[in-house]
Amino acid sequence: MIIHPRTLRIEYGKTTKVMCVVGTELTVNIDRSAPPSSKYFSVQCSPRVQYRITPPPLESGTLPTTLNGNTMLLFTMDTASEVGNDSKLSVMYYGEKTEVLGKAVVHLTAVEISLDVDADRDGQVERNNPNKGSWMWGPKGHGAILLVNCDSEHTYGKRRDSERAEVSRVSDLKDMSPMVLRTSGPAKLPEGYKLTMHISQGDAESVRVFRTRSTAGMHQTLKNLFYKSFVKDYPLVLGSEDLSKEVPYLGGNAEINFYVEGLRFPDKDFEGLISISLSLLEPSSQGFPETPIFTDRVVFRVAPWIMTPNTLNPLEVFVCSTSDNYQFLKGMRRLVENSGYKLKVCHEYMNRGDRWMQDEIEFGYIDSPHQRFPVVLDSPRDGELQDFPYDVLLGFRLLLASPDAGYKLFRGLQNDGHGQAKMFDGLGAEEEITVDEILSDDKLGAENNYVQSCIDWNRDVLKRELGLDDDDIIDLPILFHVMEENRAVAYYPDMVNMVVLGKNLGIPKPFGPKVDGRCALEAEMTSLMEGLGLSCTYIDDFASYHKLLGEVHCGSNVRREPFSFKWWNLEM
Repeated sequence: MIIHPRTLRIEYGKTTKVMCVVGTELTVNIDRSAPPSSKYFSVQCSPRVQYRITPPPLESGTLPTTLNGNTMLLFTMDTASEVGNDSKLSVMYYGEKTEVLGKAVVHLTAVEISLDVDADRDGQVERNNPNKGSWMWGPKGHGAILLVNCDSEHTYGKRRDSERAEVSRVSDLKDMSPMVLRTSGPAKLPEGYKLTMHISQGDAESVRVFRTRSTAGMHQTLKNLFYKSFVKDYPLVLGSEDLSKEVPYLGGNAEINFYVEGLRFPDKDFEGLISISLSLLEPSSQGFPETPIFTDRVVFRVAPWIMTPNTLNPLEVFVCSTSDNYQFLKGMRRLVENSGYKLKVCHEYMNRGDRWMQDEIEFGYIDSPHQRFPVVLDSPRDGELQDFPYDVLLGFRLLLASPDAGYKLFRGLQNDGHGQAKMFDGLGAEEEITVDEILSDDKLGAENNYVQSCIDWNRDVLKRELGLDDDDIIDLPILFHVMEENRAVAYYPDMVNMVVLGKNLGIPKPFGPKVDGRCALEAEMTSLMEGLGLSCTYIDDFASYHKLLGEVHCGSNVRREPFSFKWWNLEM
């Protein structure tokens, strides 16, 4: 709440009409308005008016008070007026204590104004919360929360609701944050006074405000039936084209519902804080703009988009069906069914022949006390997006691709007499290559030394930023091949690029060298994961994804349970 200082000019022998807000203080310089030769004054007022004199007078009671050259009268009203000018304050001036020289009268009209939001985050818009104009993190924090309205209420002609010029469905209001203007006072404001709502130029690209039109005289049930099918009664109040707009004053005890819509998520250029203000304006002299005599302000923080990591429980698994990924789908069905979750297949006629479920979208959610809904981050595949070779598992383990671990495993096979064990050669070649041939390829060795140095640099960053020790990191045996522009791709299916369903892992089948009838890479991976209590299912994605520079993770996606912890309770 912002109280604009107001010093009134009153004159003896005249009546001044004044508009004020309940609880705000007005000031009058008694000496400046006194008749010549005045030595004393007295004050009388209506029961709703409270006043004080500064400096405090030496006299007590209702006797005339001595003017001292800078006597100030400060007064307020404690309740709203029922009709205009229903309260009065008068100042009587005296030469001597019984000689009346003049009288100044102030007629007062008081209104109560409160712009309210859910500042205590309990899902309810309480009246005049003292913390509504600021925002603080933590379980004992305060401040309202704003959602980005990035979904679509329409089945056809889909585009984000925030891109539409108007509210077209009642369901869209649930994606916005409620804000209520509460007023109390006479049937109308005195002539020239008005209420305006306003935002800053800096916030204009991040927020819009809609309101409910006045529906006086309309039966509530009929109104609800009408709004369910056709909603044109929620006009836009504020946005990029309108930074300030007059809002109605309804008179009596009234409320107007507003709906605040977030347009963008916080990022490096936008902290996420939004301020909305409401001012009572007083008319000035002709030719001059109105001046604010009272401003109420509320603050929102835009809820962040929260990505659900694979440490959270799955709800649904999504895959795309294409003409050549039958083996992949077969393995995914087996994994998902055995894990007890739902599989949703997007068929080819719906997905336009695309297969990159993970590269296309990322599942997450936004959350506020009044609403939570899933939000899919759409980032269309353009051939440039590549996964960094790591994954995170249950408890917290970082799985990191490691050429060093790959060469260690292959050398171990060679030392154990399995140098002639065969696997597919390179990136999808149909010819076989032996362990001995892999280890004798100096160019491949140099490429993997380079890749390992890059991974080691990222390893140090992850350890530092995530607070990990070496025991928290599990190195998986992966080899890479460096292509043009120093771009590394997996030499055989990259087992890091898996899908995590609780304790069940869907891992790209590596087609490694067979020892005693079993893939040596699968055996090593299974041993490492079973030590963590995890079960491995190997999925054939060689033709459908690996040869196209993707893996199981790229061909699937998982919607997961949100965090139980509320983001606004973070200690910052």
